[in-house]
Amino acid sequence: MTVSNLSAEVISPPIAPSTTVAKRLFVLDTNVLMHDPTALFRFEEHDIFLPMVVLEELDAGKKGLSETARNVRQVSRFLDELLRDHDHAEIQLGLSLPSAAPGMINGDAAAYGRLFFQTQPAATALPELLPGNKPDNSILATALDLKSKQPDREVTLVSKDINLRIKAAAIGVHSEDYSNDKVLDDLDLLYTGYSMVDKDFWDSHG
Repeated sequence: MTVSNLSAEVISPPIAPSTTVAKRLFVLDTNVLMHDPTALFRFEEHDIFLPMVVLEELDAGKKGLSETARNVRQVSRFLDELLRDHDHAEIQLGLSLPSAAPGMINGDAAAYGRLFFQTQPAATALPELLPGNKPDNSILATALDLKSKQPDREVTLVSKDINLRIKAAAIGVHSEDYSNDKVLDDLDLLYTGYSMVDKDFWDSHG
C-alpha cells in the first residue's frame, strides 16, 4: 500500500506503577485489523498501541468491495465509536477498551485494557541495513521505541506477516502471530434487542 506523507505526532502510554503487575502492551500491525476488525477488543486486560502508519494504511485500504476493504471500514467505525466525545487530552491518556466490540451480540460493557495512538515520531532508529518497506520499518521503529522507553513493560508486536516477525526478532522486539480465526459475521453486529439501563432508570422514569 502507498503510505501518504501524513505528519505524525504520538505519546507513549503511561508506565504502570512498580507496585502492580504491568499490563502487556501490544503494537498491532495493519494486517491484524484487516484480518479481524474486532481484534481491538480481544486482548483482555492488556493495552493496545496503534502506530500512525497503521492508520494511514487503513485509510488507503478502505475503498472497494473486497472482504479486506469491508473489514477496514468496520475498523474505522469501531475507532470512531471509541473516539466519540473524547478530547485530545483523554486520547493521549488512552481510551478504555470494552471486552467486546460496541453493539456486538453478547458483548460485555466492562472496560479492560486501553487503546493508545501514536502522537509523535519514534525517537529510536533502526539499523541502517534493515531490509523491508517503509510502513513495516515504521512499525518496527515504533515498537522498538516503546520497548526502549518502557523497559519494565513487555512490548509485543502482533502481525500476521512472518517476515515482519522475523525482522522484529532480529532487532530484539518480541512478536507474535494473531491466531484468532473467528470470522466476523454480519449477525455479530446486529442489535441484540435489549440494552442495559442505568441503576436509577426507574427512579427517573417511574
